[in-house]
Amino acid sequence: MKRICQKCNVISQDLNLWCQDKECPAENATEIFDNGEWFGPIEIVQPIAINRSAIIYQARRGEEKILLKVANVGCEQKLRSEAKAFLELAQLGQHPCLPVLLPAHPDSKIELHPYGWTVINDRIKYYMVFEFTEGAVLDNLLLKIPQPWYQHAVWIVLNITDAILYLHKANKLHLCVKPDIVLVRYDKKGYPRPLLLDLGVSDPGPNIPETWDENYNLPAYTAPEVLSARGPVSTATDVYGLGMLLYEMLAGRPAYEHRMKKDQFVTNNALQGNFEPTGRIDLKDIPAIAEKAIHPDPAGRFSNVAGFFTALDKLVPPLPAEKKPRKVNWRLIFIILGTLLAISLVIVLAITLVPI
Repeated sequence: MKRICQKCNVISQDLNLWCQDKECPAENATEIFDNGEWFGPIEIVQPIAINRSAIIYQARRGEEKILLKVANVGCEQKLRSEAKAFLELAQLGQHPCLPVLLPAHPDSKIELHPYGWTVINDRIKYYMVFEFTEGAVLDNLLLKIPQPWYQHAVWIVLNITDAILYLHKANKLHLCVKPDIVLVRYDKKGYPRPLLLDLGVSDPGPNIPETWDENYNLPAYTAPEVLSARGPVSTATDVYGLGMLLYEMLAGRPAYEHRMKKDQFVTNNALQGNFEPTGRIDLKDIPAIAEKAIHPDPAGRFSNVAGFFTALDKLVPPLPAEKKPRKVNWRLIFIILGTLLAISLVIVLAITLVPI
């Protein structure tokens, strides 16, 4: 087991973490598990996403492959609220761009345990479990290919936007959209199939100034009205996060550089709206939509996520539907084989018993 600082990503090979930044809350750093280590009854395979509020692992529970999401220190309430929101949305109907929530305890019902808890190093650790899905986190993909093909970029954003709309219909805002919570799987045809692994604050919004925690999101992807705690949050706040995803994939860089930068520096830039144009002179209208969506003033953005979706959707062809492989009905096959075997035995016995 190692320890990682959520702010500067310093990793200690033991449980003692020290950082040269005197403002770094190293003593509150969270544990990170390696391959073969155990989180209660769950065996860790590898971490696939590390962000300030949680760490997501590929793991095994018995013979079952799963995704395990563990809350970081200070973000326990966020995970509990998020798990309840995942359950509520699943009861409305499973959205294809949201992971399938499983019971936190295998012998329980999901309604009773949408999230679970265990004790690690004398701390209660809260977690939830998802059905396993192949893929890579968008943040990692952009390190390899900073500018994916623009149609792929738009398709990814449209799918995540549709999931956010689904959340809004349940009267909940996200407010924490960023690349490290989007899992992207490419199908056999090479088309992106994204999943939103995090539902943010899962809150209607009025009490955000009182309940917001800086560990919920990176300043580079947090809307100015949340950063300043001055203006009311709304659906336009989620437009900002979606616009940030689109901008980064078009420009090949975040709107506000944040790697190895202090939070206050990034926050000041975001509050002032000091971002450069995407530079995509090869594209028509799409860059303008991204830049409008990340306007520092909510009044300068699309007023809601539906408007953002509509403006973007008409500029690219529809994402082709994925052809799911047909499931083999083994039960029917065994019945047919058994029937044929029985008929064969009857025929063999009949031939054997007939006198010559």
